Amino acid sequence: MEYENDDTWRRSSSPKEVSCHPIPKKSTTTAVIVLGLAVLSCLLGYCVLSETLPYESKTLRLVIIFFRHGARTPVTTYKSDPFKNYQWPDGLGSLTNAGKLQLYELGKKYRNYYANFIPEEYYEKEVYIKSSDKSRCMMSAYTFLAGLFPPSERQMWHPELAWQPIPVHSLPRHLDNVVAATKPCKVWKAMYNELLDEKNADPKFTEIFDYLSKYTNQTMRSVLDVDFLYSTLQTQQEAGLKLPEWTKNVFPHKMKVPFMLSLALLSYNSTLQKFHTGPLLGEIKQYLQESVNHINIDRSLYIYSGHDVNVVSLWRALGFEELLEPEYGASLAIELHEEVEQDNFFIRLFYRNNTKVEEPMELKLPFCNDPCTYEKFAEYIDLLVPHDWEIECHN
Repeated sequence: MEYENDDTWRRSSSPKEVSCHPIPKKSTTTAVIVLGLAVLSCLLGYCVLSETLPYESKTLRLVIIFFRHGARTPVTTYKSDPFKNYQWPDGLGSLTNAGKLQLYELGKKYRNYYANFIPEEYYEKEVYIKSSDKSRCMMSAYTFLAGLFPPSERQMWHPELAWQPIPVHSLPRHLDNVVAATKPCKVWKAMYNELLDEKNADPKFTEIFDYLSKYTNQTMRSVLDVDFLYSTLQTQQEAGLKLPEWTKNVFPHKMKVPFMLSLALLSYNSTLQKFHTGPLLGEIKQYLQESVNHINIDRSLYIYSGHDVNVVSLWRALGFEELLEPEYGASLAIELHEEVEQDNFFIRLFYRNNTKVEEPMELKLPFCNDPCTYEKFAEYIDLLVPHDWEIECHN
């Protein structure tokens, strides 16, 4: 859990005199064959490229993307941590250069995947971006957008900087109940604490709690403790630091389940989802409904930059109960399609677990037939959207 914390080709300047000679018949045949192979290669190349584009691109009307930020430094440390005084260049919880590149590459992948849908040039009226106010999420949004919308010739404002500023919107964490879902909710908090205590008491975690308590020199009696330690060890390992010998017995394999469970607990059941993910679902429903009603038709892309827990929460709210470990840059994409002849809208859902995935995996929504009609999708998420979040939270 992460809440805390072009010179490659030049025309010759002096044209050379070119003399023409008759082409021998054998050369003509060879030229035809070469030309034919070139055309065939181009056609095959086009086919390969087209497979990376949406299969139903002619019906696509709206895309909503939610991704996790890129690689970061540790958020926390622990008592026996040999690297507790390690000087991380940009501080704890910061986006690394590798993380910046990951999200830039993810933006490029979505640019290629939606090449037939997203305009080549950025226009404010067509795209809207929201982010958690954590710096790593904001920076991930900016680097994602750099890959998604490289400036066209018209939009170049500096000859040596192939980048353009694109606005990213956010709220302070104590006000954000949509992206990071960190705005306090009393009812949710009470229910979450009760469920956390219940899971912590599960005897299957006793052995791992005892082991970690012994070697970290601190009390480790909660899957939430394991969550933070797992993330710390993971980020230290990614930075090339040699982890203590004792970690080999438990990291990552034995710590993975309690880590994933901790991520899932924030939205473990439909009641918790209503408070933790409901406001986001309500916003998604609004955007989809506007497109269905042909309102705000210029806006075709919404983007959210958040944390692993937010990806997991959206995953669970959409009906998936499997424990999930979203890697850096993991993303969910909700697509709205329209079958004009049938006067029908339907939903498709895709998932990438990291930024290396070239083509996203399509998911079948558990609560819906395939294709999932918009009406059925809206009916399901309506059950998880609070009528008045503040009142229902008893804030």
